[in-house]
Amino acid sequence: MRIRHVVSAFLVHRAKPIVLLGRRSDRVGTYPARWAAISGSVETERPLEQAYREIQEETGLDRANVDLVSEGWTVRSVDWELGIVWVVHPYLFACKTPAAVRPDWEHERFEWVDPARIPSLETVPNLAEAYASAAALCGRPDSRWAFRKVQEDREHGAEELGLWTLEGLKRAAEEAVVAAQRGEDALSVMTRACRDAVALRPSMAPVRSAALSVFGICRDLLTGKRAQDPLERVIEEIDRLMGRREAESVAPAQAAAPFIRDGARIVTLSYSFTVLSALREAARRVSALVVAESRPACEGRETARLAASFGIRTELMTDAAAARATERADVVLFGADALCSDGSVVNKTGTLAFCCAARYFGAETLCLGTDSKVLPAGFVPPMEEMAPGELGEAIAGVTARNPYFELVPAELVGRLVTGSGVTPADRLRTRAKELRELQEELERQR
Repeated sequence: MRIRHVVSAFLVHRAKPIVLLGRRSDRVGTYPARWAAISGSVETERPLEQAYREIQEETGLDRANVDLVSEGWTVRSVDWELGIVWVVHPYLFACKTPAAVRPDWEHERFEWVDPARIPSLETVPNLAEAYASAAALCGRPDSRWAFRKVQEDREHGAEELGLWTLEGLKRAAEEAVVAAQRGEDALSVMTRACRDAVALRPSMAPVRSAALSVFGICRDLLTGKRAQDPLERVIEEIDRLMGRREAESVAPAQAAAPFIRDGARIVTLSYSFTVLSALREAARRVSALVVAESRPACEGRETARLAASFGIRTELMTDAAAARATERADVVLFGADALCSDGSVVNKTGTLAFCCAARYFGAETLCLGTDSKVLPAGFVPPMEEMAPGELGEAIAGVTARNPYFELVPAELVGRLVTGSGVTPADRLRTRAKELRELQEELERQR
């Protein structure tokens, strides 16, 4: 899997509530005949500068002909067929001269369309979500808006929300520049932001580790002898951290390859981008795959669908039935929502049963994780429970519980593989200790 950053610039008609879309020509490298906004890869320029460049190249309009209305929230989209994770930076511009728009070679034609039609068109991936992001606000979302988005989201995974947290903290650092000009202490401003971020999703390790890592950056750069433009350096370091985390999300797939032998029979559960990346990488070596539904949301169905599209012979079973399938399995493969310092793992409910079955039947257990999932030493996150209504209608006299996550003891985890390969226990403990020290220091700043 590769990471590709792109801009998506939506031009809105100056006099009508319609947006410019282009039908991509057969000369482009990806998604010919699909509808798209003005778009292009982010190369050396910053995303906004790249957006202006693409507008001029693809429509003939220079900066004088467009006004920036808003900067949307980053949208990430996976194309499993191409093996690309698209990181889309959406922008909304008001077009002052709609009649002057001219398509270049990348588009067969342009059309001004009602935005409500976008979901019904054959578009590049997640175009409707990118437009909704760009059109949601006027201007640029501030850190409070970003944090609220992380706190309220129930659709995206922990890794994604960790990246969103970093985006919010980057906005906080930009706001701290203004606050510092008013005489406020920049470190105090950023400490408050990091403290708010830590509390957003207590059960999600990437959110917590994102906040603690940024606090460490701020502590190192904003104390002692002040370097020139220290907040600019903080913003640059947050950008670098986001880049590392995005790369980390795809690295375990290759690192896991040596542990999936030819003819491997695998059991997995739930939906994990990391696990799916590994299955895609090793598809030719996998002879059979069993996927548990992972009730109540049954996200395992999407895992099964995608695995089958990789050419893997796939069976979908209920959670209870799939546990028995480990009798014929070589590997029980699962992801991690959090990694604890003692080697235990937090993951979707059902993982513990599979690991126990694997121990009984002699199958190997292989957990795929990333450094962003490491928790501070000694910290065990609360196990989030979702709405009981997901289990069906209420039953008189019965208390319904709907836990989504559980703790798997270290002795049942087997191999833990991150982007650098099998992660030794001492490395996990070292990182967990670093995070605990940052957490304790952050708490002392109250």
